[in-house]
Amino acid sequence: MSSLNSMTLDAGKVSTPRRLTDVLFAALEITRPHNCTLVFGSVLLGGWLGVHSLPPPLLLAALSAGLVAAGGYAFNDLWDIATDRLNKPGRPLPSERLPIWLARTIAFGLTGLGIGLALILPATCRGIVLAAVLGLLLYNRCLKGVPLAGNLLIGGLGGLTFLYGGAAVQSLIASAVPAAFASLYHTGREILKDLEDVKGDHLRSGGTLPLKWGVKRSQILITFNYLLVLLATPLPFLFGLYGLRYLAGVLLLDAFLAYIGVALWRDPSPGALSRLNRLLKVGMVIGLGAIFVDNF
Repeated sequence: MSSLNSMTLDAGKVSTPRRLTDVLFAALEITRPHNCTLVFGSVLLGGWLGVHSLPPPLLLAALSAGLVAAGGYAFNDLWDIATDRLNKPGRPLPSERLPIWLARTIAFGLTGLGIGLALILPATCRGIVLAAVLGLLLYNRCLKGVPLAGNLLIGGLGGLTFLYGGAAVQSLIASAVPAAFASLYHTGREILKDLEDVKGDHLRSGGTLPLKWGVKRSQILITFNYLLVLLATPLPFLFGLYGLRYLAGVLLLDAFLAYIGVALWRDPSPGALSRLNRLLKVGMVIGLGAIFVDNF
């Protein structure tokens, strides 16, 4: 895999001057604020399930996780400039709307702030943040081109957000159920994103799952992954952990997943997969809402 330095663009060779407002919007875009909002909410929910309140340590943990996530997204774009020129040329860096030096500053600055906030939280939180940052580094440097391994790692980090909230209020057990569901859910979404990005991912060393195992096998794995989610989501209700409001919410989520499973096979084109990826984000909100409303 090319190093970060080898992908550096010369910010001084942009053909047209950048307007400040364009740069600011590009700086915001590179942090994926909608995804960071989901991270923030996941941490809050993970802690709230244990104490049914929002104490200061939990709020700090949510802010810390949001900052680390934002920095991680910026690092991801820095490593992905070459492939994004083909897969997503409108992103801030391949479109040259954001200077490389500023993207680096954002990545290091936000990640550092997130780690700094974690230092005043319980020791378990510090360990989780360290694991998350090292995991993101490992993913970007080594595992993006390793079939399934990178997908599983990112899926695990998705579940870790709930445990981070539980650790902030010293109540990990209550956050375990959404953490498990989130890990499985995010793993499927990561494979779908690899399927969407096949065009540019051949530039990487190694190869993503669709490139190594083929499109059809990837579709089968995504379908199987979300079939597991669909079958597992009613279990907390059946075991008496959550009530009817939770069941109503996850049945709606399961309808989303059933539609995505069918649509995945009807049209696996990049545009259609991008739309399914956006629908999966909606599904995350539904899942979070189902757990929250049932425990409110």
